Amino acid sequence: MKIGVITNLVKIDEFVAKEMATADTDAWMTATGGNTGNVAFVQGIKNILGDSFGTVYWGDNPKAVNTHYDMLVICCANQIGSHVDLAGWADRLKHFDLPTVFIGLGAQSDKIGNMPEIPAGSKAFLELTKQLRPDPNTPNIITRGNFSSQVLEHYGVESSPYGCPSQFISTQTELGQKCLAHQKRAKYERIMTAAGNPWHPSFTLENTLTEMVEKYRGDYILQHPKALIQLALGETDGFEEAHIKRYEKVYSRIGNWEDIKAWFESFAVFFADAQNWMHYSKHFTLAIGPRYHGVALPIQAGVPGKVIFIDSRTEELSVTTGIPTLSYKEVEHLTAEELIERCRWNDADAQHYDSVRGKNAASYKTFLEANDLPVDTTLIELASPEI
Repeated sequence: MKIGVITNLVKIDEFVAKEMATADTDAWMTATGGNTGNVAFVQGIKNILGDSFGTVYWGDNPKAVNTHYDMLVICCANQIGSHVDLAGWADRLKHFDLPTVFIGLGAQSDKIGNMPEIPAGSKAFLELTKQLRPDPNTPNIITRGNFSSQVLEHYGVESSPYGCPSQFISTQTELGQKCLAHQKRAKYERIMTAAGNPWHPSFTLENTLTEMVEKYRGDYILQHPKALIQLALGETDGFEEAHIKRYEKVYSRIGNWEDIKAWFESFAVFFADAQNWMHYSKHFTLAIGPRYHGVALPIQAGVPGKVIFIDSRTEELSVTTGIPTLSYKEVEHLTAEELIERCRWNDADAQHYDSVRGKNAASYKTFLEANDLPVDTTLIELASPEI
């Protein structure tokens, strides 16, 4: 069976091999689908399917795709909500006309439990997913968690709440215990911070994160938005005055606009592939921040971390995959030292993470098999009864 995977990355291997070192912000955003965290999701897909697939793009010729492939796998995001109309997806999938599986679909709401209103195009998309099932009686959607599955059920679609495939990038069992051992072994405190969004109400947290970077020999790991990448690359000539004032407010402890520009060029870091991101993470004691993948990838490298959730999607994904989490409202007024202490792992965190990950691996295995997809041996080992 020939499987085609649609991701939101664009020629990422070529970008890493030939362009990354000298690429501008637009090239970075295009290659990584607008958020560098997407590389973690796609690495997870590769791990669970065992690389036995080809790459398909939304703009590919539908007839050629239909002729060459037997099934499609779509890498999804938090696309069920009032903010996205999936009419284009529905139209394209009708033309591809192949059995299709959707992984990582999430619902976005201001709060878990609040049912989002979605556009007519997204309702049509959800209805179409049922017609595209490889097995008419088996769900073909993995969601980010229980809330997302509840939203889909509200709109008449059954799904499976097993979280992001990036939780299976590491092939090691008892990964939670390895994270705890790393924390106990570390002699030099270094904090890896997953930068948030300066346009979100949680911006109050960013000054504390930048303080951690300076006090604890850390780095400010960027994923999104585009403007932060521009700051890191020194592409600041076109910034509007209103935006400059916003950044001076958010990063007030750093100083004025000139200070902020210099700070980002010195301390901001970002990646275009999961393996280098994980390898680099090993130099740090702890990963902290509001970006899920900015914490999840260090955990895959055996470095403990805690997600400071800022909305329903980051909270849901963290809970589903067993990653310890806190609300930003709980910690926005803590000092850097206090926040670090709140984010350290204990035995219960490690045990819980390993337990949830093992159960999710078993659930993923069952889901993939039920949808006639290959299952890599590493996922089978993670799902073993011994976990």
